[in-house]
Amino acid sequence: MSVRWTGVGVAIAAALSVWTPALAQPAAPPPPAVADPTGRWMRAESTHFVVYSDRSEALVRRYVAMLEDFDGVLRLLHDKTDAETPRKLPFYLVSSTQQMRRVIPGASEGLRGIYSTALEDIFVVAIREDGGRYDRNNGDDVVLHEYTHHFMMQYFPAGYPGWLIEGLAEYYMTVDLQPEKVLIGDFSRSRAASLMNKTWVPMADVLSKKPGQIPEADRGVYYAQSWLLTHYVWNDKGRRSQLSRYLKAVREGADPMASWTKVYGQDGKQLEKALVKYMDNLSGMELKRTPPPAPEIVFTRLPEGADDLILEVQRLKQDIPPAEADAFLAKIRKIVAKRPNEFYSRRVLARTECDLGDRKQCEVMLKALLDERPQDLETLQILAASRLSSARKAVRDKADREQVQAIYADAAQYLGRIHKIDPNDYMALFGYAQTRSLEKTPSENTLNVITRAAEIAPQASLIRMTAARLFIQAKAYEEACEMMAPVAGNPHGGARAKYAAQLMAELRDKADGEALPAGSQAAVFAERG
Repeated sequence: MSVRWTGVGVAIAAALSVWTPALAQPAAPPPPAVADPTGRWMRAESTHFVVYSDRSEALVRRYVAMLEDFDGVLRLLHDKTDAETPRKLPFYLVSSTQQMRRVIPGASEGLRGIYSTALEDIFVVAIREDGGRYDRNNGDDVVLHEYTHHFMMQYFPAGYPGWLIEGLAEYYMTVDLQPEKVLIGDFSRSRAASLMNKTWVPMADVLSKKPGQIPEADRGVYYAQSWLLTHYVWNDKGRRSQLSRYLKAVREGADPMASWTKVYGQDGKQLEKALVKYMDNLSGMELKRTPPPAPEIVFTRLPEGADDLILEVQRLKQDIPPAEADAFLAKIRKIVAKRPNEFYSRRVLARTECDLGDRKQCEVMLKALLDERPQDLETLQILAASRLSSARKAVRDKADREQVQAIYADAAQYLGRIHKIDPNDYMALFGYAQTRSLEKTPSENTLNVITRAAEIAPQASLIRMTAARLFIQAKAYEEACEMMAPVAGNPHGGARAKYAAQLMAELRDKADGEALPAGSQAAVFAERG
């Protein structure tokens, strides 16, 4: 089956007229929006990033410049200089562990940053050090490690072994971005200490296992060996040219260690010996350049409510455990009561009520907000998500098909309005695919839309798995496996990664159009609807 990757907006409009609605005008126009008083938090938007912070503007400028510079280096090295950026990655730049805990309540004192791939929002929270101990990247190794993961998934989504996924992130995170040159391939001091002072993990395990499959006591040296092995392959043209052959064999189910021996001529002991020798003469890469221009950044001050709520919203997007839901909702209600008329705060309260409180009341609140600001993208997003949740609940409750379809149609109206404002809103595209879930066999248009959602947000594993299920329903098994490969290869993917790998193994020898055996895992997965 061939799936078009372009013209999705046209396809959506053709398939569902409400995606290009003639919006009904109120009898009297709403009063003009009154800007809420601004607070400490600012929004800084550049070419590839949106950074939110309550730090100084000068610090934020330096941070955005560092991110853009690092992104530019990755693009140059991987021939993606002109590749589109359908979605700018949000960063939440904080000053302390206390602020970090507003997003991740259990954050340890040593945690410097987190990269969240929650369905609703893919974002980074980072603690920015400014001054103090010497560090080429000013404390941002963790952030650059995670951004490398994000970049590779965005532009090279495929199934890679755990050692290469983590090794590349370790390889690039130590970059030294100087005005007239970039140094790549330096070593992390902690990783070097692991290699020098700890017993190595057998190379067969490094090649075949993910970090979570390695005993916790050995995980640090596993990361260090992954970095060293990546450095060994990546910095040598001959070895790097053979990598695609090796990866192809592993993806087709061959044993990783046996495949390494076949491609590179080394067994586990020989590979370990070669790495020890390589470590003694390790060298990096130097790129000469003219100093990069300062990035263009648009700064916007956020409303006062953001001072108290912006990080709480990011916590909410990751799902609140049921045992904590009532307390979190009460906290948000109390904060919003300080600014009962502020649009921003009321929208946060509506979002929280939708997820944890009274859904009917939340939708009343959201419609009132839309009366004030009909084009407010975030309000439309929350309302569309609420309508989709109601439709899914109706399905679980075995409601009549007509009732479910009516709720989906209502959701589609809001999704259409979102799509007109932002054609690259991946949650709107994903939502549209959900509105078509009553189709017995997905249409080409539905497959186009879910494919585009996965292209914009390849890091969202649920979107990829949903796309895979639709392709299986369409008996397009090759496309299904392509969707699942990055999920299966995710070193931190847990049960979903294991399940994706099992499905891929079952589909590996199936020809497109071939019926699946009744009761097989893939058949059961496809029937979930």
